[in-house]
Amino acid sequence: MDKKAFFNELAVGWDHRFYSPELKERLPKLVSLFHLKIGSKVLDVGAGTGGIIPYLLEATGPDGTVWAIDFAEEMVKVGRKKFLGEDRVSFEIASVESLPFEKKFFDHVVCFGAFPHFEDQPGALREMGRVLKPRGTLIIAHALSSAEIRHHHQNCAPVSQDFLPDEPQMRSLLEEAGFKLIRLIDQPKCYLCEAIKG
Repeated sequence: MDKKAFFNELAVGWDHRFYSPELKERLPKLVSLFHLKIGSKVLDVGAGTGGIIPYLLEATGPDGTVWAIDFAEEMVKVGRKKFLGEDRVSFEIASVESLPFEKKFFDHVVCFGAFPHFEDQPGALREMGRVLKPRGTLIIAHALSSAEIRHHHQNCAPVSQDFLPDEPQMRSLLEEAGFKLIRLIDQPKCYLCEAIKG
C-alpha cells in the first residue's frame, strides 16, 4: 500500500484514533509555544482532518484565518465536513512540494505531525519558505519526541522509514531553504522546531 492510500484509508477514523483526550489536553499548551500572531494568516501543511485547527483559530483570534492542505483526498473530505460553515478555514487537496498559493502570502506555516512523511523534505521546506512572508515563521511540531516518532512508525510498513532529521540535519535543511533556526525542543511528548524566514 502506498502512503497516500494508507492515509486515505485511515481518514474516517483518524480523529478518534489519534486525537485522544490526553492529546487534546496537551495541545493548547503546545500551540501556545508557536507564538502565532492575532489576526494572522496560517497555513496548516499536512493538515490531515484538521485536528489542530481549533487551537490555531483560538491562537489567532476572530480575524485569524487558516488554510489547510493535505495530499490525501479522504483526509480533506473529512476536514471540510468538520469545518463546514467556518469561514475562517479552507481546505485544499495539494502536495507540500507544490503549494497552490502565491509567494509571501502567509504569516506562519505550521506543520503538525506531518514532516517525517514528506518524500522531498528539502523541496517541502523551500516551498513552505516561498509562501511565507519575510520574517514569517515555520513551526514543525509533534506531540512526540523524535525518538518516540521513530518507535511509533517502525512497525507500520507504509511509514516505517518516516523519521525527523536529527538536529544538525534539520539545521542544515532549514539554512539551505532560507530559514534560520530559532529553537528546537526535542523531549518526551514534545517536538518543536521554530524557524524564521530570512
